[in-house]
Amino acid sequence: PIPCVPCLPRLLAQAPAPLPLAQIPAPVAFAPAPVPAAIPSTPSSQFHAQDEFGQFSFGYENINSAKTETRDAFGVTRGSYQYVDANGILQTVNYIADPVNGFRVAGTNIPVAPAAQNVALPVAPKAPVVEPLVAPVPVVETPEVAAARAEHLAAHEEAKSAVAAAIEEKTEPTTEAEL
Repeated sequence: PIPCVPCLPRLLAQAPAPLPLAQIPAPVAFAPAPVPAAIPSTPSSQFHAQDEFGQFSFGYENINSAKTETRDAFGVTRGSYQYVDANGILQTVNYIADPVNGFRVAGTNIPVAPAAQNVALPVAPKAPVVEPLVAPVPVVETPEVAAARAEHLAAHEEAKSAVAAAIEEKTEPTTEAEL
């Protein structure tokens, strides 16, 4: 039976005193339960889009590599790709290709030439002193050459005068056989 409200103080006075609280032992530390590693829901992805003006955009991505490339209406192609090399290093390459400047590339895997050593530049040897040039002496005919020249010129004048005399004596026109 449920006691009435006016009787409640009398019942509480007759009740035994409450027991003291006992010391609660310290909680025992447990290791957290292992949580399985999250598996990527998309281990790879790819995309492609293009239009009737020759513009396109494509790319892919997976665990080991990624690539994107775009081309605009002016024919300029821009792209980038990444991969993990044999040493476990992420290599990245960016490139641009267009009809004006050609193909240009920048990347972390492109070798760089070693710096040039500081070496004294070679000095040219001193030029030797040269004597001034002297003009050659004009050629002088020997007496034999002068005599042969005079004889030739005399024969030539004789032949010319013979032709002129033959033209004056001739009264008939020249035929083809005479030529």
